[in-house]
Amino acid sequence: MRSSAEHGDAFTPTQPHRRALTLGLCAAGFGLIAGPTLAQTTSAPPPVAPGPDPLAPPPDVGEEARLLANLFTRMAVKTELNGRPGFAFVMDTGAGRTAIARDVAEAMALPPGPPILVHGLTSAELTPTVKIARLSFGGRRFNDIYAGVYPRELLGADGLMGLDVLSRFELEFNLDRRSMKLTPSGPDRIEVGTAFYTPSHIRRDSCGRTRIGRFGQLILVNARVEGVQVDCFVDSGAQYSIGNMSLFQAIASGGDRPTQRTLIPIYGVTGQTILAEHANVSQLTIGTRRLGPASLLFADLHAFETLELNQRPALLLGADVLYRFRRVSLDFGRSRMEFGPLRRTPETMTRR
Repeated sequence: MRSSAEHGDAFTPTQPHRRALTLGLCAAGFGLIAGPTLAQTTSAPPPVAPGPDPLAPPPDVGEEARLLANLFTRMAVKTELNGRPGFAFVMDTGAGRTAIARDVAEAMALPPGPPILVHGLTSAELTPTVKIARLSFGGRRFNDIYAGVYPRELLGADGLMGLDVLSRFELEFNLDRRSMKLTPSGPDRIEVGTAFYTPSHIRRDSCGRTRIGRFGQLILVNARVEGVQVDCFVDSGAQYSIGNMSLFQAIASGGDRPTQRTLIPIYGVTGQTILAEHANVSQLTIGTRRLGPASLLFADLHAFETLELNQRPALLLGADVLYRFRRVSLDFGRSRMEFGPLRRTPETMTRR
């Protein structure tokens, strides 16, 4: 494990001023959400994994929802609220409850709902909600959604789509095509091209062994960081991947601990702040896929405690890692994760 300070790399966000980069809503249950954001700093490196390359937009296919490319590496889709189009909601598999930017809620005069308990960076707090009578995207409609309300500068989008909407489906993120398909969770299916055929065969992807988390999240149990076995959960709304300090200590015990620490402040939607360690790891393995080097942050987020992952090595998988695959599938009904082939990047082609 290497500290970024050895290389003097700089973290250079693409938006000006102090606007935070959203890490996502890593929490669950009770309609719980949390929204840590990574502040700009000159001491942290860019992720080892490249962001999405500028591919030409693919042709429309059925009811796939197009992933927008203007929110860094985060995965967003065009969304309608009460029949009004033009909103961008980030797909957030780490959030138990959908969220909306305060200015959008006020502009649409959405009626208030009951407060919900929010698991922030360091503790749980109550936050207000509003009622969305009709939320639509990708050809699907959802009624009577109660969404937590947060400042836009901390969400980094018009809203976030949580597991209250997503957990009844199989989510297929096609990162080559920049599209996402929602399929009602059911029997095993085989994919040929862009169509699904029934029944009985599974795509030849790397299947992760999973268990059900405390609040219904899929917990991947066959991942490793530098040989250390970790429990993972996918947070598609997080830009970066974060390990807990149990993982950091397990990795550091296998080699020389960095002499110079790199600490990065993370800010939460509820105003909480925590410092994260940064380190480069030499090998990240998800299922049977060996991804090679990765740049990770490490902090004891309250989300790890909420999901009962604080006593052993654990990792939140953000979009920086997900974008290294051509396809990622999360099937909540069958408690299954599938990871497609790795994407070919200039870095991987050079290694070959």
